[in-house]
Amino acid sequence: TGIWDSIIYRYLHDLKIAVPPAVRKHKDPYPGGYVKEPKVGMTEWVTSFDLNSLYPNLIVQYNMSPETLIRGGDDFTVSGVDHYLKNAVTDEPRQRNLSVAANGSKYRKDKRGFMPEIIIGLYDERRATKNQMLEIQQQNENASSSDLKREINRLNNTQQAVKILLNSLYGALGNQYFRYFDQKIAEGITLSGQLSVRWAEKAMNEYMNKILKTENEDFVIAIDTDSLYVDMNPLVKKVNPEDPVKFIDNACQKKFEPMLEQAYATLFDNMNAYENRMEMAREAIADRGVWTAKKRYILNVHNNEGVQYAEPKLKIMGIEAVKSSTPQVVRDKF
Repeated sequence: TGIWDSIIYRYLHDLKIAVPPAVRKHKDPYPGGYVKEPKVGMTEWVTSFDLNSLYPNLIVQYNMSPETLIRGGDDFTVSGVDHYLKNAVTDEPRQRNLSVAANGSKYRKDKRGFMPEIIIGLYDERRATKNQMLEIQQQNENASSSDLKREINRLNNTQQAVKILLNSLYGALGNQYFRYFDQKIAEGITLSGQLSVRWAEKAMNEYMNKILKTENEDFVIAIDTDSLYVDMNPLVKKVNPEDPVKFIDNACQKKFEPMLEQAYATLFDNMNAYENRMEMAREAIADRGVWTAKKRYILNVHNNEGVQYAEPKLKIMGIEAVKSSTPQVVRDKF
């Protein structure tokens, strides 16, 4: 909360706007991110899709900020992820020029809020740094050198620092001691995040069923807050390509990512949002994926975010082989 209090103070001070007094507010429990019960066991040809900076981009998409939030007045919106998965907002928010989050909170659209404004500056800086890092990573995979590795580390540290800073704004907004805390905004972020990732799951399953001429099959192995893990094996088996990694990479660029882009354009319109910021990109292509429980999996990754590995790399999450509670000597053996 301290760093964001300082960033916002300096931003508003430059605009000659006085910050509000810090007043402790009441806080009730509210839902967090959506985590789907995974398909336990091994799956071949798993592909993950990730929403870019989900929580910061939701703040921008719905124009969430203390001065844009509509307080009190008529309650003319519905709250609930399940409702908005099937229904668009009514005419009233559209007539009043209001953006609606998944918890029913409403935000003015006549002027961008100061929080989205700050986020955009930081997000653009992070994106430029990360793109540069990915380019150098590919160069290093093609011809490894200590200079390239040093530069990758430097750029990774920079983009990670900005990523953590951006994500920590949601943490501050959910803290009752933060000057700008408002439960409606905090809950609006988490529920709109649930809506976004479940919207992608729905679009992905509809598209896969259409391609494979199946009915009501679930191809999404797992979901964790901002990521989908999709079983591409039935598609690989049907096409039987010579190079499955190249085939999946190509299919994601030309078919799946444009399909998700179109799906998010519909969601943006349904919620009468301020700016469409939902961007789901393909992350890892793995020839094997193993899930033991929620947030516990291993992927054997061949290509990550467009970087083609010379040798596949293991991505391990939540398994004893990487947990800090496991002694280091045992982790190395695992």
